[in-house]
Amino acid sequence: MKLSTILETLAAARLPSVTSEQLRQLVGTAEGKAFADDLRWFAAGETKRRDKLAAVVHALAPGVRRTVEQLGFQFDLSAIITAAKMDGCAGIDTIKAANANPGNRARAVAYLQGAGVQLVDRPATAAPGQAVPAEPPYYSFKIFGSSAALCVSEARTRSGNQCTIQIEGAQALGGGGGRRDFDWQNKIIVQLTVQEAYMALALFENLIPSVKFDGHGRAHDKSLHIDFQDSHYFVRVIQRGRAAVALPVRAVDAIQIVALLYKQLLKNEPHLRIEGHCQVAEPTRRVSESGAKWPRPG
Repeated sequence: MKLSTILETLAAARLPSVTSEQLRQLVGTAEGKAFADDLRWFAAGETKRRDKLAAVVHALAPGVRRTVEQLGFQFDLSAIITAAKMDGCAGIDTIKAANANPGNRARAVAYLQGAGVQLVDRPATAAPGQAVPAEPPYYSFKIFGSSAALCVSEARTRSGNQCTIQIEGAQALGGGGGRRDFDWQNKIIVQLTVQEAYMALALFENLIPSVKFDGHGRAHDKSLHIDFQDSHYFVRVIQRGRAAVALPVRAVDAIQIVALLYKQLLKNEPHLRIEGHCQVAEPTRRVSESGAKWPRPG
């Protein structure tokens, strides 16, 4: 199909034009064949094909690819087009808005993961989870449970020296008189990558019900799991061959984690803004991976 015909059809559909370079990304693909068919059927009077055309045109926009790659994902045009056709291009808008503030970026990261887009492989020299605290003094706080405790603190990645957070988990020690002591000398440490920090923010922003970060530590034997359970979050810090550190985290305690995530992520990208954007804490409803919302029981 000639470029002039494609542009005339898109103009009739009141959609943005595309360049020949953008169209080359579709050559020889199933999406390219479907796009050509949709153009022909729209020109023949099937106006319902416009939504499918829109999904392809908006996915081809240069800013979409650039943002997807900036978020740490491989640009998978097929997956993005498929998702855009299913959600009416709402996901494309989510991607385009990623650079407005950390909350929007967390939404975009969650959307891309839900669409099946893969993260760029981590460099072999940058083992995830190696603890690199910020230069002291650095901010940290503890969250206590009956049988375990967490220490959440500022940290910097070895690869790129980017700001993130570190989560340390320690088991409770036996103690008399009702005193709670914890085995901090044998704590399990997991440092989040920047992409994982955005995923954690997406969880606490009620966008996804759980996160699971595996392959941390020099031996790739550590992981962090966080799930939403009705009225609270449940955190597990795990290392192979050791008992898991597990405890519930109340919404009021999660506020501290969210505040630190925002602080660290804004250090990496100070152009982002958070004014008028605060969805933290109150987990009165959750969002499934498909985007459906459901009320909290009770």
